[in-house]
Amino acid sequence: MERRIEELRRRHPVEPAVDEVLSTKLRRRGHDVHTARSVEDISERLHAFLAHRLDGPFTISGLARLPGGASKEQFGFDLEWTENGEPRRDRMVLRMNPPASVVETHRVREFQLLRALEGVLPVPRAYWVTQDHAELGEPAMVCGFARGVAAPTKGEHRASGLGTVYGPKLRAKLAPQFVAHLATLHALDPSTVALDAFGVPAAGTTQGVDWRLGMWDRVWEEDSFEPHPTVTLTRQWLWDNRPPIDRISIVHGDYRNGNFLFDEDTGEITAILDWELSHLGDRHHDLAYAMLGGWGHLDDEGRFLCSGLVDTETFIAEYERISGLSVDPERLRYYTVLNMYWVVVATSASGIRITEDRMTHLDVMMNFLSGLGASSMAELNRVLEGA
Repeated sequence: MERRIEELRRRHPVEPAVDEVLSTKLRRRGHDVHTARSVEDISERLHAFLAHRLDGPFTISGLARLPGGASKEQFGFDLEWTENGEPRRDRMVLRMNPPASVVETHRVREFQLLRALEGVLPVPRAYWVTQDHAELGEPAMVCGFARGVAAPTKGEHRASGLGTVYGPKLRAKLAPQFVAHLATLHALDPSTVALDAFGVPAAGTTQGVDWRLGMWDRVWEEDSFEPHPTVTLTRQWLWDNRPPIDRISIVHGDYRNGNFLFDEDTGEITAILDWELSHLGDRHHDLAYAMLGGWGHLDDEGRFLCSGLVDTETFIAEYERISGLSVDPERLRYYTVLNMYWVVVATSASGIRITEDRMTHLDVMMNFLSGLGASSMAELNRVLEGA
């Protein structure tokens, strides 16, 4: 196995933290399977974990598994504790890795980013993190519980396929925030915040693109069961057409509907979630992703709504106005192909592999996602032909 990992490293250079989680996944393959742990076991480990981080007494109550999510195991609990001499009672979330995931990500990276963005964007407060399997059984993070819903629950506007139908009234409130938060993220100078778990690519080069391509190429090689001509052609096109990154930005990596919470009565976005795929790179990565066809739908006038919220022209114009950053159609086209490539890797390779290896707690969902592999491959063919 170590020889194979070294060969993969040589052919597919990636950031050190990314190499760490991918190498760990391969070392565990064939040895570890997912076993549902009892709440009692989680509680015992969580008590020990917090005892090493809190000076005073504390009480954990209401620990229970949370629904939702497509990659990590999550548990909600209430913590009575003392912070800076003041007694507190906070609702918190334990976010924990399974043995393998549809996307292998590093908890310290997610933790650092949440810490860096506190007060800048609506994000859950990050409290504690460990990458050490020994403490909680898997790498994990404790963050604040975010209030709100991911999709409308009232009236006729409910989830529709992979898109979400918000309706005109909610769209009018949510869309400006959705655009403004992304613009704020990309305008932030990454060098002003502490992100030492992230590789910093050189501006004006393709280094940042190379790392992302290296990551998905390596994952496809590790997880796929057989080659596919569409993937072979896509990889060649992506490497041949890499655009230099003019300005390094913090990239969310999964910015879309369903990955933010909002107050249904006020229409305020209360939290932006799922930062696990974040990296330093090109802003067009997020823009193209939010515009993917699977996340949106047509409005009553026949206009496509990006992430079910805002038409493409308004999205780009408002983003440029708020961020002060330009949007290049050619780079949007490139990152549309790159985003569809990783969707195909997830649905046609990783999801199937971790289910076969019994390393996920979401085997039913992964089998469902595998059914999207063919349609994702067809969409990749379409966008590649257009590019």
